[in-house]
Amino acid sequence: MTHFYRRDYYEKKLHAQKGFCLLIIDIDHFKSINDTYGHEVGDEVIRKLAERLGRCIRQSDIAIRWGGEEFILSFTSMTKEQLKLKAEKIRHVVQVSPIHNIAVTISIGGTVSDTLSFSEAYKVSDDALYQSKHNGRNQSTIV
Repeated sequence: MTHFYRRDYYEKKLHAQKGFCLLIIDIDHFKSINDTYGHEVGDEVIRKLAERLGRCIRQSDIAIRWGGEEFILSFTSMTKEQLKLKAEKIRHVVQVSPIHNIAVTISIGGTVSDTLSFSEAYKVSDDALYQSKHNGRNQSTIV
């Protein structure tokens, strides 16, 4: 549906990564989009979001639909500051124009992992994602 890798296909490869940056992206209030507009519109929101994410990343970056309305992006060769800028660019690209006349926003959590395993980086990024959600959504937190 998104032309991204799926979690079941790519998860083992993520565990083998070394020296990477990770972003976890979650569509804010996605359940209410599905409940209000139906699952077909919800699927279209996911497809359009994936298109926007795809335009924000390099060919060498990895984009995965992790599950439901959650995505993971993995990058190489980025500093923490570059990752912050990338996360904010992605967040802005999603927010700036509605999808099917629906204002869609995302929350993002991420980290630069020079020494962490994928599992450790995922936990740090997931905690950062929940910090973004707890602080009002439509923001990124990079730790």
